[in-house]
Amino acid sequence: MNTTTTEDFGKLLLRLTLAILMLFHGYAKIKYGVSFVEGLLIKNNMPSFLAYGAYIGEVLAPILIIIGYKTKLSAFIIIVNMIVAVYLAHPNDITKLSEYGAPLLETIYLYIFGYLSIIFLGAGKISADGK
Repeated sequence: MNTTTTEDFGKLLLRLTLAILMLFHGYAKIKYGVSFVEGLLIKNNMPSFLAYGAYIGEVLAPILIIIGYKTKLSAFIIIVNMIVAVYLAHPNDITKLSEYGAPLLETIYLYIFGYLSIIFLGAGKISADGK
C-alpha cells in the first residue's frame, strides 16, 4: 500500500523550507557572481575555480531537493558547501555569540543540521524518488 502520511508531508515541508531558503543564496551568486568566493579561496591558497561549486551547492542541489531527486546526495553537497563557507569566511566565529547571546553562525548551523536531518530521513514519498 502506497499511502502518503503526515511524516511524508513533514519531510516535504523540511525539504522545501531549507531548499527555498538556500536558493536565495544561489540567486545572489547568479546575480552578483562568485568573485567574493574566489577572493576567499585565493586568500586561503586554494584554486579560484572552486568558487563555481557555489552554484552547485546553492542552486542545483536545492532544486534537486525541492523535486526530491538524489535528495541525500544533494543534502550532503550543501553541507559540504556550508562547511567550506565557514572555513573560508568565518573560521574564528564557530563558537562566538552575538551581542544577544545567539551563535553568530546560527543560520549556517541550521542549514548543516537541517540537511543532515534530510540525509537521515530521506525525501519521503512526495518526491521524484518516491522514497
